[in-house]
Amino acid sequence: MMLDRQIVQEVPYPERMSWELIQRWLDEIPVFDEDNPADPEWQKTPDFPLDLTAEGYGVIQVKDESVNPTGTAKDRPAWEAAVLLRDYASSFLARDQSLNGAIVELPPPRFTILTAGNDGKALAHSLARYGLPPPKLLVDKDLHLARLEQLRLLRADIYVADLTKAELTPEQILAMTNNKRGIDLTSTLMFRANELFYDWLAHEVFNTQADEVYVPCGSGRVRDNLLHWQEKNVRQYLAHGKADPRLQIPLDRLISMSILSAEPEDPESIADKLPAPFRPFQAYHESDLAALQRMNFTGTMTGTYPVREEYITRAHQLFSQHGIAAEPSGAAGLALHLQLVDSKQVHPLDGRKKLIINTGKGI
Repeated sequence: MMLDRQIVQEVPYPERMSWELIQRWLDEIPVFDEDNPADPEWQKTPDFPLDLTAEGYGVIQVKDESVNPTGTAKDRPAWEAAVLLRDYASSFLARDQSLNGAIVELPPPRFTILTAGNDGKALAHSLARYGLPPPKLLVDKDLHLARLEQLRLLRADIYVADLTKAELTPEQILAMTNNKRGIDLTSTLMFRANELFYDWLAHEVFNTQADEVYVPCGSGRVRDNLLHWQEKNVRQYLAHGKADPRLQIPLDRLISMSILSAEPEDPESIADKLPAPFRPFQAYHESDLAALQRMNFTGTMTGTYPVREEYITRAHQLFSQHGIAAEPSGAAGLALHLQLVDSKQVHPLDGRKKLIINTGKGI
């Protein structure tokens, strides 16, 4: 049964697209090798030291995703969505040639995504850049009104529903966004979402040679991509003697790297993009993390850690004091580090390199 939903806005877009428009997609959306470090499809974001010795937390390294076009890491998967539509156009080019130009008009493919703001903003920005079909955004009824008003400024269709009422299926999500013939990017894995959405970010992180990587754990797939590429590179190296060409560190450094993901303890946390109303399509669960450890594919501290609200507040304040653009959700990795130091599970002066991923500051 489909949940009740309210249509906030629907942006006019042609129901049929000309072949000329498809050709424009092919001409304007650039093509890169997926794994060529000499010609990256995404420019590396900075990482830099942050000295918190005076606060008792030592010197940490910050990977800063706030420099991306809309201010968050979500710009990376939004770019991959544009690539999907370029590949769609390429498939029709091949078909058109085989049919001797018989195709004249094509139905536009539309993307749906569940969002609390940042995913939707990044996706709308990326698709608008190339004149691609506007995305369809599904948001929860309790989304802050000011955030909803910012979303309304986007070139996007917007739908509001109570997302806590039922365990949504991909079919329900598409139906609620008037997109039954479209694609729900939130649930679909056939596009290798756990592999390609943050593939360049994963290798940038690995190449810092950090011992511990602290990352927010929400409905996004940053953590999942890190774990996927860690395992894939280890297995590929062991089987073939070489890993992905983007990996520039020794195998032993990669194997021993721990991925610590921060999850707010309070469901009403100010880090409101992390305790999502539901996470129906999370790829890695605690049993998966335990299996990765037992197989020696990840570090001994890899896991999901509940973080108390006072540490999320403190971490957000620290980033702000040091001029780092972050929202509370983006600062959750730092919050976890602070909590582990205070609980003496981590020592700030043990010589281990700690990398904090700031996922940025968006809507």
